Amino acid sequence: MARYQEIATMHHHPIDPLINLNGSENGIVTLLARQDSNHIRSIWQNERICEYVLASDSRRHAWHAWLAGYGMVIGNVAETYRFLTFAKSRQILTDAFGACPAGMVSALGKFGPFARPKHVYFALHQVLSVEGSLANHVFRAAKIEDDDLVSLASAVTMPMSNRVIRTLLKCKMPAQVMVELLWVISRLTPLHDEQHLVRAIAKARQPAAVLVNLLSLMPFPDPPFEQIGALVPITTAEQLRKVGNEFDNCLKGGEEFAYALVSVQSGQRYFYRWDGNHPTLLAFCRCGFAGWILAERSGPANACVPGATMDKIGDELAGVPNVFVGKRGSGMLEWICAR
Repeated sequence: MARYQEIATMHHHPIDPLINLNGSENGIVTLLARQDSNHIRSIWQNERICEYVLASDSRRHAWHAWLAGYGMVIGNVAETYRFLTFAKSRQILTDAFGACPAGMVSALGKFGPFARPKHVYFALHQVLSVEGSLANHVFRAAKIEDDDLVSLASAVTMPMSNRVIRTLLKCKMPAQVMVELLWVISRLTPLHDEQHLVRAIAKARQPAAVLVNLLSLMPFPDPPFEQIGALVPITTAEQLRKVGNEFDNCLKGGEEFAYALVSVQSGQRYFYRWDGNHPTLLAFCRCGFAGWILAERSGPANACVPGATMDKIGDELAGVPNVFVGKRGSGMLEWICAR
């Protein structure tokens, strides 16, 4: 019994104090089988329960996968016992899911001693059935976490090349973050060739930087208004990055720059630069059907913009009816639209 207590602690599964482990086989079954414990006891009855307890982790997980795939109703208990006890693991998994993809039996052995939730077995089958880079990643992993596996399973139908996936896997990021980036890539795949996508990923390692490079492949929409005097629209991601470096602010890169790109490409925000006296970076936010409001303004290194400069900018925009400039800021529309 001490062995199972040690395993439970090592795998961060505390033993329920209501489970009696002092010589109780039922307690061990409850610990190992979890949600399937009643079915396991009904299949391996009486002294046969030792066959379940002493089986290898891989074999027990094949049985739990069968219970997940076959459903909760067990018809002929004696026939079920004979099949699960004497059939090969590949046969059991094929009976449960219709097919046993390459590597699934070995992957089950990495699940450890405890039964996993039913949807995790489906997720493993889904990832391995598609084959390719994601399947190889799961198969080669020393340890497979439930949430990671379910996240990866959600990405297997996204249209993208194995080369792109392999490039992203080299960045070694959390599975959920990787799946989010895979979704972005899948939306870009019909618009850009593989080489562009691979280059965008390979040029960065951190998730935010990868996202920025991917978003930078997409064009900006038309600006709310064209250049007026010294007020110039920033119409590409590269222009916005250069302005961020020039002004030494958060638009140089990272998550804030990714947010800026998304907000522009979704039509919610647009950036302009003022090239007159006291260079200024301005952000206009969409105000529903009414048009646009000036929501942000800052000088180099986020310095405050002189009132005289804001007066000049306001004068330039006075003839643009779909733009409102609250020259001193902190107005109601700015507070609402720029949130």
